[in-house]
Amino acid sequence: MVLLQWCQLRPQGPIGNIAAVFFTKPVQVSSIRIFPTGGQPFIKAPEIVATTEPEAFFLDVFFNALSLQPITGNQAKNILVPSRITYTGGELDFGVELGTEYATRLIIFKGLFKEAAMAIYGTIVANPPEVTEYEPRPLPVSSMQTLPAVLDVARSVNPTSLANQLLGLIPSPAPLTLVMRLMFCLRPEKEDWDNPQFPYVYAHLDQILEDDDIESEVLDLQTLVQSVSKPLKDNISSDLLTEFAGRMRDLFGSDPTDNAFYVAQLLKKSACQQSTFAKALLQQIDLLDIFNEQTLDKDTSTCLAEAVCNAEIARYLFQDTPFIQILEDLSKNPKKNKTIQPILKKILSRIHGWQTFEDALSNPDGDFLAGAAFLKEISGEEFALGCWLESILSHEVLSSKLAAHPIPVEPRPQLPLLFERTPEITQEGFILFVRAFLGVTTVLGILVWADSLGGDDPCCERTLSVMILWQGAHGYREIMNHCLLLRQMTKRLEWLKNDEDDQRPKKPGILVERLLLGLATEPQAMLSAELVGSVLALKPPFCYISSDEVLEMEKLASVAQDGILSAFEEISFDSVRPFSVRRLRVLRVSIAIVVGEISSGDENVKWRILEMFWKERSQGLIQRLIAILVDITEDLNKHFQLGLQLKIHQALTELLMRTGDELIRLISCFIHSYPLPSRDLKTLTTSMVDIYVCSDAARNTLSPSSPTYSAAYPLKQTCLDTFGDLLKPNVSSDNETQAVRVVFRTILEHASHSSGRDPVHHITQILNVLDHVLPHPQDDQTSWSTILPHALHEVQTFCALLDPPNQLHFIKLVVAVDRGETGLGDWLIQEYLNELTRLVEAVTNLRHDPDYLYVLQYQLSTAIQLGELLLTSQDTSPWMLMALSSNADISSALSLWLSLVLDANITSAPLMRLARELGKHHETFQPDLRFNILLVILRNAQQDPSVEAALDFVPALLKSLEPSDVNVESLRNEIGRVFAAFADHAPTMQSNISEVLFQIIEWLSSQDNIKLTTLTGVSPDGFDYLCTNLSSLLPPEQQIGLSDVRSKLTVDDDQIILPDSIELPESLALPLQSIENLLSTKKKEPSTPKAGTKTPDILGVIISPPTAILRSPAATGLTKTYANNDFRQLRSSTATRLNTSRLPSTHVDEFENAAMAVDLLPAIDPTVTMAFQGLAGSLPFDG
Repeated sequence: MVLLQWCQLRPQGPIGNIAAVFFTKPVQVSSIRIFPTGGQPFIKAPEIVATTEPEAFFLDVFFNALSLQPITGNQAKNILVPSRITYTGGELDFGVELGTEYATRLIIFKGLFKEAAMAIYGTIVANPPEVTEYEPRPLPVSSMQTLPAVLDVARSVNPTSLANQLLGLIPSPAPLTLVMRLMFCLRPEKEDWDNPQFPYVYAHLDQILEDDDIESEVLDLQTLVQSVSKPLKDNISSDLLTEFAGRMRDLFGSDPTDNAFYVAQLLKKSACQQSTFAKALLQQIDLLDIFNEQTLDKDTSTCLAEAVCNAEIARYLFQDTPFIQILEDLSKNPKKNKTIQPILKKILSRIHGWQTFEDALSNPDGDFLAGAAFLKEISGEEFALGCWLESILSHEVLSSKLAAHPIPVEPRPQLPLLFERTPEITQEGFILFVRAFLGVTTVLGILVWADSLGGDDPCCERTLSVMILWQGAHGYREIMNHCLLLRQMTKRLEWLKNDEDDQRPKKPGILVERLLLGLATEPQAMLSAELVGSVLALKPPFCYISSDEVLEMEKLASVAQDGILSAFEEISFDSVRPFSVRRLRVLRVSIAIVVGEISSGDENVKWRILEMFWKERSQGLIQRLIAILVDITEDLNKHFQLGLQLKIHQALTELLMRTGDELIRLISCFIHSYPLPSRDLKTLTTSMVDIYVCSDAARNTLSPSSPTYSAAYPLKQTCLDTFGDLLKPNVSSDNETQAVRVVFRTILEHASHSSGRDPVHHITQILNVLDHVLPHPQDDQTSWSTILPHALHEVQTFCALLDPPNQLHFIKLVVAVDRGETGLGDWLIQEYLNELTRLVEAVTNLRHDPDYLYVLQYQLSTAIQLGELLLTSQDTSPWMLMALSSNADISSALSLWLSLVLDANITSAPLMRLARELGKHHETFQPDLRFNILLVILRNAQQDPSVEAALDFVPALLKSLEPSDVNVESLRNEIGRVFAAFADHAPTMQSNISEVLFQIIEWLSSQDNIKLTTLTGVSPDGFDYLCTNLSSLLPPEQQIGLSDVRSKLTVDDDQIILPDSIELPESLALPLQSIENLLSTKKKEPSTPKAGTKTPDILGVIISPPTAILRSPAATGLTKTYANNDFRQLRSSTATRLNTSRLPSTHVDEFENAAMAVDLLPAIDPTVTMAFQGLAGSLPFDG
């Protein structure tokens, strides 16, 4: 970046308000800097002095944009790009973003100014050099920007240090605690502002007590309350406070209601003062005598609710158990006034909230979310927030607890969003949040103080600048936007914006515009009547907010102001797709209005809202909300689909997620009371599944500092919570059908529809949903015995989409839910074995395409892995073995599959491990199954004799079989080939293998059947060589035994030929062309059957002898000249059709009837989801 132009710009023309800067070459401007009068722009040229008049003005800027790309079509060669500069004085930089594809040679300035000193910076556009070779460059590494240490109060030992620094910008600054009291709690009177001693205007309790004359009734409780409306001195004596409290007790009158009211007011006044004042008052009263069922009216309860915002008062009341019990009883008493009960509940909530908050400061296992909720509630009222600040700043116990925690070092933990639903946090994160909350609220108090003092001091401007930075920082933004909704804060922002002198811009006004723009985009913020009024009261000109943003803010404010009917209108409006940012914000405000109506109403408010929407818009509210959710889902899917995506629209994606979250939560408010039709329930379920998967994708791919990442977690949790509600047995659908039946089946069915997203991730996340929402063994599962039988097909199909580990997990889930009531586990095993049989038959079909055959082999390999996992898992092994041993059908199916594996000569490492697992538990199996297991172990041992446990359990299996259970030919052939294989590896044989081989030879020699003592498949020399090596490895006593049994065995020289072995792959790797061929559809080419000898048979009526032509009454038609369509009539004649010696052409029939959807992969789901899931795992079930 270089200096392109320095100029003293003076307007010209008849009106005198236009100036221009022309460049001799195209340039790309990056920034424009304006200097104030008297400024020296260049250090090396002190003689150049800037002149800019007036001190502040608006400047419209027009750039003549020239495209650096070739002009095509009707594109304009010259474009004027407008912008605006708001100069508020001082040396200011204004960034310019025209993009790298545009340049300019002319800049036009228009405004009411006399002279402006400016420097224009940028680069001169030159033709780029020709690239002759590729130079690799490293990819940019994104890093999270952090706040400067002075602004990052969450990581400061003293979070109020920034507030004190800002306060120091005001001449003769007051103490921070005094400022907080005056701004939030003890509002100064008008005459106090004119007092020369202000802000040090205190309450003089000693004078009031000295002037007291009880007999003349000069002093009463009301006078005492008025006397403490000003702050107390920090050095006030405890004796004076005790005397004041005693005088309060002496002034109790005969009316207990008045006594309670004035005591509550005194406690409220003391809540924002020194803690010793509240202690003195509380020690002079009996809580149950003063506050009871007769005296706790609305006004008294309200004052008490504000008083317990002080930590000392809340602790004192919490320790009085009878008083707390009275409050709890009254808050639940149906006879009590309904307007008082919410206030009593607030009192209890704040008392318990203080205990939770204090515990969280010192207890690593405290309830941190409840502590944050306490801060959110207490900061919703100015007086309550002031009392909390007084307690934190002045109470030594609390401040020491907060200061006891060290500042976290690198890596810097992220500030948690505790005002939203967040994952579990640690105490370290909670302490960061509390420090940030304390720092932000004290700075807001400084803004109020600086604005109250008036003038153009830099404190107000600097404080607003800090708030702008916080509004753009993760964690700080949520705290500050929440606290800005306080009535005083909102009104002051409005006054600062509209306080423009002579329409000239001021920097505070610009900063306030930025704050209001960021605040108005939050739907909950727009429910604040104060913010709505401030937005609608904003006056032009606007320095930062664009005209479109002004219209959007006014739209949001008008919807919020009009209330529920306006919200209904926006919800029923058909949105233009895809959703725009403005439309989503309007929808969020509308949803927030409806939610607010529900939360603030009684039990029947939901029905009234549904009825009102039907009358106003002639449609169902729930159905309309679901329709909007479907549209939200479709738009959100587009941001996470597979394909080249250069950049995700963060603002739009975040709004889509937050709108979806709020929609689902609103819909869930009705699902218990008002059953949904099955169709709507299915639509809602599929949309929530897609949204859940998208939110998980955002959490996995985006930066934790991005707004979309922050919006994804609460959305995921909302989906899980809603699924959990829908899967409860007490939720019903139409026709009294349980919603759980519809939802469960729909979730499983939707697994094969990933909507263009990553199919593997889609399926895995559906399993994750089921893992979270299916009931646990300790939960009530009475309804699932009637649900699972209706979802067998869906269970089977979904299981087929998973890889073996996830298949095992899913089977565990459904078997645990079933608890053996419907026999789902046995049914799954039976279908699994049927699928194994089908796969074996498929891999032996040589007519398949080689690539497809390879895929089938991989499917069989992964299916075998599932069997191994089922047998080795502690959760599934017991019932798996029980089913194999006690269910004859399952045992026969497994035996049949093993025999097919032997016939096809299939081998693989998973098959070997599976066979050994089966052999380990052979005692409980049927004899035919045991024999096939034995043969499979022997067959696999031949492939790799080096495996240490290749022959485990073989001797035990041999001894467990009766002679009638053995197929002699098969057994001796397999054993002979095992001997041959181990003879080839005899030099490397281990001693444990030699003992197993000796036991096999010993068993053969003990058999009565002569065929078993005659070995086949091994040569005599090979067997002798094997025995020689065995003798060298066996102990002496077994060497003698080997010599004896060897003499009983003979070897047959006949060679046994087996079919070629099929080695199953353990991984799937295919060329890209092969994958394309597998996923493409091959069409049958038209053909005509070849001519051949036609033998007359019973179908001779169709293929007749040539002599039949002579007998045909239509024979003369063979030489007739046809006209028009006569030939069609002839062809319709029966005789004509009978007398033909040539088969009809099949061109048309085959081509037209060829199914365009004929799948090249009949055993694989035709979608990409299924095909490529096969690359990652097995598909054992036929979907």
